[in-house]
Amino acid sequence: MSWLQDYGLVFDIVICLLLMTAIAYAIALNRKLNILRAARGDIEKLFADFSAATGQAEGGLQALKQGSAEASVSLAKNVTDACRLAEEMAFLVKKGNEIADRLEVEITASRKVNQAQAHGGLPQAAAAMPYGVAASAATERHGMDAMAPQAAPEKAAPRGIAKFARRKLSGADSELMRALQTIR
Repeated sequence: MSWLQDYGLVFDIVICLLLMTAIAYAIALNRKLNILRAARGDIEKLFADFSAATGQAEGGLQALKQGSAEASVSLAKNVTDACRLAEEMAFLVKKGNEIADRLEVEITASRKVNQAQAHGGLPQAAAAMPYGVAASAATERHGMDAMAPQAAPEKAAPRGIAKFARRKLSGADSELMRALQTIR
């Protein structure tokens, strides 16, 4: 048992060393906890700032959604207007082509009338012409005013279209319509 007494002192020293190590760790842990407690206010402030930033981002998203909805409505209106204008332009182009075709027929017929007048054969050339052109040629040659009212409706339509074109079309399109009128 004497050796246990000698080792008893060694055990006491080991226990003292372990206690001192535990005390050192406790002091270091206490310091770190104090630093964490001091940083706790900063962390709470950080979380509050993060929450405010999240709220602002949500508000921005709502404003963006509203803006995009308004832009979508405006864009849909513009597309509808553009489609309507495209249909009107197609109508005007179709009418312009019809007028150009009529003008071409009338010019061809008037050339035939001029050639026929030069050769003195109006009745043969009048049979090849459209009714309105033949009537105007007959009016010029024979002084018949009874046929003139049938030619007038053909001339009235382009004037109305040209007025419409001046209001709704660009400068180039209205110039085209005016040029077509001057050809008539």
